[in-house]
Order: sequence, then structure tokens, then C-alpha cells
Amino acid sequence: MVSQMEDRGKPGENMYELVIRSLAISFVSDACRSGRPVTDKIDAIFEKVEQVRHISSYDVAGELGIDHKTVLAHLKKAGYIKKVDIWLPHELTERNLMSRVLICDSLLRRNETEPFLKKLITGDEKWITYDKNVRKRSWSKAGQASQTVAKSGLTRNKVMLCVWWDWKGIIHYELLPPGRTIDSEV
Repeated sequence: MVSQMEDRGKPGENMYELVIRSLAISFVSDACRSGRPVTDKIDAIFEKVEQVRHISSYDVAGELGIDHKTVLAHLKKAGYIKKVDIWLPHELTERNLMSRVLICDSLLRRNETEPFLKKLITGDEKWITYDKNVRKRSWSKAGQASQTVAKSGLTRNKVMLCVWWDWKGIIHYELLPPGRTIDSEV
């Protein structure tokens, strides 16, 4: 047997590696496994996801007794992806929706008889971020590299912009000094 292995060996391979490799090959076999195959649980995976859209792959795997990576593989194969839900402050009932429509309609009718919408002034604040990156040009000869300048850090400067407007447009705006915020004195 040793002479047969020496004939089959690769250059640079020692005898022990060759024996271990031949023994490992002879012991590996496709024996029948106990339990149901995972493929029988594919429909159960999709059923759980359809019932509860927010269920995690770990929860599905735990309930079905399979690996969560298997769950992910089957969901991905079927075209499922994890998406962030659209956030709503709350869901409106039919009554709330009709109430909003009636209020808006009454306000529009009131505006036709007594124009009050043109008297409204609205204000808002917004943080504006900006960078003070100043890039200068320098003279250099053709073929010579330009000068190097260190790039500024990731911290950005910010200033608060306060804007007030009416139906015609912007009435007033103000940039607050750095470190100052809106309070009763501004």
C-alpha cells in the first residue's frame, strides 16, 4: 500500500499527509440523514413572513428549528429584502380623515369671504452646515507636482438660519451667531 501511495503522491508531499488524505477520503460517505429536509420548510418560512412582516430571521429560524442563514438564503432567493417602514405619526380612522377634509373645506370657504390666509406669517429655523475649505492655486513648472495641503477634519461649522415669510415671500431672515439658539430674547 505504501508503494501505491508513493506513486500517487504529489511532489513535496510527505507520507503522513498522503496517508491521512487517503483515509479521510475512504471514511467520507453520503449516509442518510435523520429528520426532515429543510426544503420542506420553505413554505413555512414564507407563511411566517406573510403573517408577521416584522418578524426577524432569527425568530423564524427558532420557531421552525432551522439555521437563520438558511432562512435568509430562502428569503433572498424568493426576492425578499428587509426595508425600513414608512413612518406615520398615527393612522387616521375614516372619521378623522373626513373631519380633516371638512375643516380644510370650511377654512377655504371662510378665506373667500374674509381673506385671512394672506395675513399669516410663518417662521422656521434650520441648522445650516458649511465648510471653510479654502483651496489656493500655486505656480509650478510643467511636470512638477503641485503643493500638498492637509484636508480639514470632518467637523463642520454650523449656523442657525431663522426665516419668516408670508404669502408673498420671505419677509425677514437672520443668521444667529455660533453657539446661540432660539429663546424668548431672540
